[in-house]
Amino acid sequence: MSIRYFNILMNHLEKMQFEVAAASFDEYGGVEEGRPDIYDCNRALLVTGGSGLLHIDDRSFPMIAGTFSFLLAGKAHWIEAKRGEKLSYWWCHFRASYSDRALYQAIGMPEHVRIPDLGKATAMFARIRANLLSAQPTARLRIKTSFMELISIYIDHFVAASEHRAPLSPEIEKLETVLCYVDEHLVDTITVEDLAGLIYLHPNYFIVFFKGLMGCSPIQYVNQRRLEVARTLLADPSSNVSDVAARIGMKIYYFSRMFKAYTGLTPSRYKKLVLGYGAGGGAAKEDAGTAESQDQEGGEA
Repeated sequence: MSIRYFNILMNHLEKMQFEVAAASFDEYGGVEEGRPDIYDCNRALLVTGGSGLLHIDDRSFPMIAGTFSFLLAGKAHWIEAKRGEKLSYWWCHFRASYSDRALYQAIGMPEHVRIPDLGKATAMFARIRANLLSAQPTARLRIKTSFMELISIYIDHFVAASEHRAPLSPEIEKLETVLCYVDEHLVDTITVEDLAGLIYLHPNYFIVFFKGLMGCSPIQYVNQRRLEVARTLLADPSSNVSDVAARIGMKIYYFSRMFKAYTGLTPSRYKKLVLGYGAGGGAAKEDAGTAESQDQEGGEA
């Protein structure tokens, strides 16, 4: 998965609201009762034993231990166990809202992934079921935390090859073009007009388009990417604060102020802590001292 696709994916998921309504564990042989069935909510299914088929409309997919599926609300589907076997699986029903976009329709998530190690995922399903039955005031928060962990497990097992990923929507493809340009031109001056021109939109409409998909303005995103890259560069012992600022296209005083607002630390302080120098550490004092004076200069600007 490319870093740009990952950024789009994370921005979508961070803005989505999830509500888990039910969860349980089933085991049976034959065909799921009431085929085909249509649910008013989304379903997550994790096969833990046996084998069979998942029928969705006119398509069929093999189900074996480790098959993890997300099914959209309104999708007619049913489960069929292999003859002579019992198929066991965890399931949960949930609702997700993000401007009426479906999870994989918006961001190209696959319908199924394969999880070799079931331990962590099954533990999350079990916690969700237990907390759905709990009267504890924190139960809803624990359900949400466990469900987000399930989504994280799902994402971790994406097939990397692009041909196995569901096609991106046209608007996401346009957005990926913009994000690619940003990553390749961080050292340059980037304007809204530049970015809008890449996908042939008027700057005013482009700002609305970008913010609707990414949750921030284009310039906010550019600065965010610069600071993310700077954070990585500062962890390199051979770099100094001035070099890092130059490599992301920021003046040293502006970079120092922005970085402190972003991390709560000046660049030199962050660098010392990341590299293990800490308070009173003696390593690389000369470089750290130079960076510190640059930070102080930036703070005064």
